[in-house]
Amino acid sequence: MTVLASPFVGVSNDALMRLRRAAERRPLFVGLERSLPEGLAERDSHLFRAFRQRYDRLAGLAPRLSLERLCEQIVTEHDYDLAVLAQWDGRRRYANLRKLARLARSYEELRGPDVEGFVRFIREQDTVGASELEAVAEEEGTDVIRLLTIHGAKGLEFKVVVVADAGRHGAARDADEILCLPDGRLGFRVADPATGIRKPTSDYQEVKAAEDEASEAERRRLYYVAMTRAIDRLIVSGSIDPERGGEESTPIGWVLARLEAMQLDEVSDAPVEIERNGARLMLRLDRFGGEEPAAPAPETAVDGDPQLALFAVEDGRLAVLEAPRLPELVPVPEPPANQVRRLSFSSLALYEMCSYRFYAERIVGLREKAPAPAGSGDTGLAATEIGNAVHLLLEQVDLASPRLPDELVDTVRAHYPSATDGEIERIGGLVAAYCDSGLAGRIAALEGATVERSFAFEHDGVLLRGRLDVFHQADGRALVVDYKTNVLEDASPSEVVEREYRLQRLVYALACLRGGANEVEVVHQFLEQPDEIVTSSFTLEDLPALEAELSAAIAAIQTGAFRPTPSDYACPACPALELVCAGPRLRA
Repeated sequence: MTVLASPFVGVSNDALMRLRRAAERRPLFVGLERSLPEGLAERDSHLFRAFRQRYDRLAGLAPRLSLERLCEQIVTEHDYDLAVLAQWDGRRRYANLRKLARLARSYEELRGPDVEGFVRFIREQDTVGASELEAVAEEEGTDVIRLLTIHGAKGLEFKVVVVADAGRHGAARDADEILCLPDGRLGFRVADPATGIRKPTSDYQEVKAAEDEASEAERRRLYYVAMTRAIDRLIVSGSIDPERGGEESTPIGWVLARLEAMQLDEVSDAPVEIERNGARLMLRLDRFGGEEPAAPAPETAVDGDPQLALFAVEDGRLAVLEAPRLPELVPVPEPPANQVRRLSFSSLALYEMCSYRFYAERIVGLREKAPAPAGSGDTGLAATEIGNAVHLLLEQVDLASPRLPDELVDTVRAHYPSATDGEIERIGGLVAAYCDSGLAGRIAALEGATVERSFAFEHDGVLLRGRLDVFHQADGRALVVDYKTNVLEDASPSEVVEREYRLQRLVYALACLRGGANEVEVVHQFLEQPDEIVTSSFTLEDLPALEAELSAAIAAIQTGAFRPTPSDYACPACPALELVCAGPRLRA
């Protein structure tokens, strides 16, 4: 109702009434699902149709977009940004829209691309306090010092953040007469009939302790939010005395205890790098120390006007006054070694193929070279482009009734204008190979099978993410299908899988097992030989071995050992070739 009445759609109240009547007791969207309500005005009918078209288009794009990009796309598709900026407080409203997109990005980094979960998270935040969702109108990158409350800083990030007053205990609250906890426990104080002094009941102290503990946990959560706003440098200001009891409950005492920094005497002067639970950070701890009083400057007797002392002459030379000594600059700490925080299967496969190319592309950020066409001349498609075109068309195939898309040629031409007729014929043949295969018939009989299912999970402090070509899960059993367009030549499909896709199979199995499946079947189908599928099955008993193998692969990347491994397959598209790497000539 809110979306339809807001500037997102903007239909009239009469249209909303007719829509509610058409949906009867069912959800409101049912009234638009198959046809429009009767008796709509022409303008309302046009707005409903336009909204339904945009909704269907965005629903189709949602599996391929990040949550942040999806939020931005929803706003721009409906011109909602223009409608918001036209309001008297448009800058603040627009800042809130941008903050929502940033919250979506942060949520996806932790939980993966779960749209329903993100909507639920926003509703929960709104229930806790709508002020936490308010954003500041200015940009984070402006060259100013900004004072913000912790609630106001939520969703924002800054290069340098100073969290002040972290050594103070929470303000003591006056004891309430009646205490009630969310779980129903109750405690209260009553007046003594003889003395008039209020005394607690037997449960009062227990309830008060639970309430104080919850209040302290909330205070620490807020300080956690404040400290995670920093990108490059976090300064936590506060003083504590470790020898005095109760200091651990202050925010800075809690942080030092978590870092086990109370005993780090070597941190007192120079910054050091420490590692805690897989997180690496530079730490500099300023400890209190009594300063020795500075020696008084020697007094020089000056005859006459003291303002002429600068021009006094001693032994025929001008007197030289000693310049004040400035304090030493704090040395800038050395940056830590590169630590990978996110990986995809393609990243793992790239590292196995050539760790130096992985370093050039995924850490330095060099762009992959445009692949050379498979044939002679400057026209035609590379092998990777043919594979991308096949996957694009297979996404459009109805799994329940697989057949070639009607607009196959137009779709390929739209993405690859240089494709030759022979290449389009080959692409269509690979798509037809799937549609006519026994595997396609098996998938057609499965209810609820989906294409391009995204996944994300964390392992050893690294977020792994990817997409499954076809996914189905029922009764604790998961099926994953991955299409391959490789030219097999003399190799068999099973040999290629073991040589090039072992880690991919491992990641797919782990994603499903961690997602609730008890058994996973991973199927690789090489469309050049569609009926010679390679099937591997995994159960929960295989989970420790799979995790150990993945840990070994991640550990190899985290060591930072990146060495060239030249080959005819790895080198042609490598951005480091002939720039900082000799490529195939290294083999000589």
